[in-house]
Amino acid sequence: MLLKHATVLRPGFGLIAALLLVSLHAAAWVHDVSPKLYVQFGEEQAQRFLGNESHKDHFKLLEKDQNSLLVGARNIVYNISLRNLSEFTEQRMEWHSSGAHRELCYLKGKSEDDCQNYIRVLAKIAENKVLICGTNAYKPLCRHYHFKDGDYVMEKEYEGRGLCPYDPDHNSTAVYSDGQLYTATVADFSGTDPLIYREPLRTERSDLKQLNAPNFVSSMAYEDYIFFFFRETAVEYINCGKTVYSRVARVCKHDKGGPHQFGDRWTSFLKSRLNCSVPGDYPFYFNEIQSTSDIVEGTYGDHVEKLIYGVFTTPVNSIGGSAVCAFSVKSLLETFEGPFKEQETMNSNWLAVPGLKVPEPRPGQCVNDSRTLPDVSVNFVKSHTLMDEAVPAFFTRPLLIRISLQYRFTKIAVDQQVKTPDGKAYDVLFIGTDDGKVIKALNSASFDSDKIVNSVVIEELQVLPPSVAVKNLYVVRMGGEESKLVVVSDDEIQAVKLQRCSSDKITNCRECVALQDPYCAWDNVEQRCTAVGSPDWSAGKKRFIQSIAYGEHKACGRVTTEEVAPAVPSQQTTKENGSKLPSSQEKSPIYTAETLSIAVTTSCLAALVVGFVSGFLFSRRCRGEDYSNMPYPDQRHQLNRLTEGGLNADAAYPPCANNKAAINLVLNVPPKNANGKNANSSAENKPIQKVKKTYI
Repeated sequence: MLLKHATVLRPGFGLIAALLLVSLHAAAWVHDVSPKLYVQFGEEQAQRFLGNESHKDHFKLLEKDQNSLLVGARNIVYNISLRNLSEFTEQRMEWHSSGAHRELCYLKGKSEDDCQNYIRVLAKIAENKVLICGTNAYKPLCRHYHFKDGDYVMEKEYEGRGLCPYDPDHNSTAVYSDGQLYTATVADFSGTDPLIYREPLRTERSDLKQLNAPNFVSSMAYEDYIFFFFRETAVEYINCGKTVYSRVARVCKHDKGGPHQFGDRWTSFLKSRLNCSVPGDYPFYFNEIQSTSDIVEGTYGDHVEKLIYGVFTTPVNSIGGSAVCAFSVKSLLETFEGPFKEQETMNSNWLAVPGLKVPEPRPGQCVNDSRTLPDVSVNFVKSHTLMDEAVPAFFTRPLLIRISLQYRFTKIAVDQQVKTPDGKAYDVLFIGTDDGKVIKALNSASFDSDKIVNSVVIEELQVLPPSVAVKNLYVVRMGGEESKLVVVSDDEIQAVKLQRCSSDKITNCRECVALQDPYCAWDNVEQRCTAVGSPDWSAGKKRFIQSIAYGEHKACGRVTTEEVAPAVPSQQTTKENGSKLPSSQEKSPIYTAETLSIAVTTSCLAALVVGFVSGFLFSRRCRGEDYSNMPYPDQRHQLNRLTEGGLNADAAYPPCANNKAAINLVLNVPPKNANGKNANSSAENKPIQKVKKTYI
């Protein structure tokens, strides 16, 4: 019986062990780094701009300079001071759709809120001139405004098709460079004609090899190129199913179109996949790009590199995962010089194009006059826009991974190369989420190595209500503690400080150093945690104590209970080296995947053991006190009924009246007498009687 129980339990123990191994193995890469500091909603004093509170504004950050922000909204372009987020009302630009355009919009089945003019594109085209484009009740228009005598005056108006989206919620992007506006949007009311456009050049219509249901994220100019970042349905994966890949596309600023019938088509449009994945034999990919930073230049290891940080997520119908990856501009450009990718036949795999099949001059390159290119080169790049090699992630892996069922990353902004007292510099990342959070993080190993990632999450701030998504972020450097982070949602703009060094939660040297925040260091003279921008910051590490790499410093010494504020009872313990910040800084526990999996597995295992022991003791109690004396416990009652000893031992089973001799337990038949007859046979005592037959 015990052996039988062991056999039954073995699969259960195997399942528990498998769950434990899988959970621990998964936790090896799902490393959700806990924030050093939490700031709940409403705790942080923030500057606010609300705009039109009666309607949804669909704020979009359009242009920024040292003193102000130009923000597109419903029928208005707001000019907002960076000092206190107040509006320069005298410099407001208002542009309402005409009655005829709104009536036409209603006939198309749109609501009153849809049939407004949401400003989506703005560019400074001269010192006192701006170009703005709006949805204009689903009939995009563009205007040139001239700033004169303290007011904006319209100079001209023209159609905005291909320059501005029809829908304010559509993912579009635009960049103005060298006197030209480059846009990535849709060119029709239904949103089924995506394009990358610069008058008069555009991508091919209905060509899935060029653009396949893209969601445009950002665009930027770099030297002779314009980069576009977007996600789209992967045409190279079409034979295996449907999935979305992240892309970077490149066009040349001096592209003039091709010869003959290619006069309005790009000759330099190429695109590559962005590889943001956890490395391994079977990499785990974060395939859907959501946002990028501007180009950041800094020192990483011994190299000076230009990086672009991006936010990536898993698909919406999968486990919620988000990651931050960095890509060097050098690697990005090298990808466009690599092999092309093609599918020879409809049922073939997508493979690299052999070098012998690539015509000369190489298609897709920037040339002085693209109209002189041979037709064979233009035809080749038209059908071979995809590059074979993906752009690898800098640092070889994501800088930050977050697995959460509550939120995903949406936006990223980077304060580049923040200097520390010891002369090092780090990129500080500000990451927005779709539930109103802003996560402040960095790679503490970035100054010393371009191959190692040591993720540090400094703060987690609930800036917006939990149901409101962060739509844009912008770092404003104004010197000292005037610097701030601008957080944009659909209906609200907030500005919060970049750091919380002087917070009441930071009470001593060890807590200040444990933040690992480049903005913060312990001032040995003032005996307080101070922020970057202090007049004496140049005094260096002799006065200021900081450790970005390790989060602890021997100069802080050992912190005892006397040094801790008595108002916080949870701090009344001696802190060892490398201890966390006091629990007063931590909100209600948020468990990582590793902690949760271990807790669940341990609980299941404990419940299984307790159940087995309880069942064993209960069955023993029910079967009597002499359980341990029986060789086969399940046959106890049968033996009691069939043996004389058993009858005498257990009064609960009375003896049978017909039993006159012992029964052979092996053959299950009564024993025989010496004459060979059964001991209980009636043949010895009674004559055989005649049997009466009855027929039915």
